Amino acid sequence: MPRLLDVIKWRRPPSQTMRDSGQYAARLSSALLTLNAQINRLKNKYAGLEARGKEYFERCVSALQSGDEGYAAIYANEIAELRRIARIVLQSLLVLEQVRVRMESLLELRDIIGLAPVLKGLLESVRSEIIKVVPEAAESLDELSNAIDGLVSSAGVHQPIAVEDKEELSDEAMRILEEARAIIARQVAESFPAVPTLSREERIIYEYIVSLPEGTVLEVDSCSRALGIPEQEVEDVLKRLEQKGLIEVASQTESPE
Repeated sequence: MPRLLDVIKWRRPPSQTMRDSGQYAARLSSALLTLNAQINRLKNKYAGLEARGKEYFERCVSALQSGDEGYAAIYANEIAELRRIARIVLQSLLVLEQVRVRMESLLELRDIIGLAPVLKGLLESVRSEIIKVVPEAAESLDELSNAIDGLVSSAGVHQPIAVEDKEELSDEAMRILEEARAIIARQVAESFPAVPTLSREERIIYEYIVSLPEGTVLEVDSCSRALGIPEQEVEDVLKRLEQKGLIEVASQTESPE
């Protein structure tokens, strides 16, 4: 009959499966921490770009209102560059959020084996873009890619995971990228409104408005006669100038008799 101490010693060591599962959980948690830090970094980067875009837009409009087209053009170019960078940052952010969703769903060791090439392919596509505008972010993505290799090794696969070429991304990876692009087009347009540009008629009428003494009420018929532009066209131009943020059109109510 075995002694009690022998029985305790025999039962205490965890199984290999339990050890692997514990190691896997620890590595997955570490990888998610790295991923979340990168996502937060990109969120802060995008918020900063958005704030600068709004500031430059207001300055551009002010320059147009004061007739300084040179400064308006400078701010317009700055906004265009901010919009370009914002697209890259936002696409990277959206893709990484999709990577996080998939990593959080990895409940078992075997799940990572089939998904690893997709995740690494997405990370590489993000890295190749984000390194141009946020170079320090590339290092974190390299760490995350290595962490995925570590997760795979926890599952018993000890060979490097091939990264999918950009031209050969899986259907799932391509779908994620396409969904991100669709969201980007809408969100960047909202965050970075188009810089106002004026047509010939808009410029003529706007300059006429600016030339009026302060406090003068603009009369459409007077403007039409002075500029030789039909009244309906003057009204249409005024609406467009208001939409572009260059003027405010206040409706007049009839005074009671």
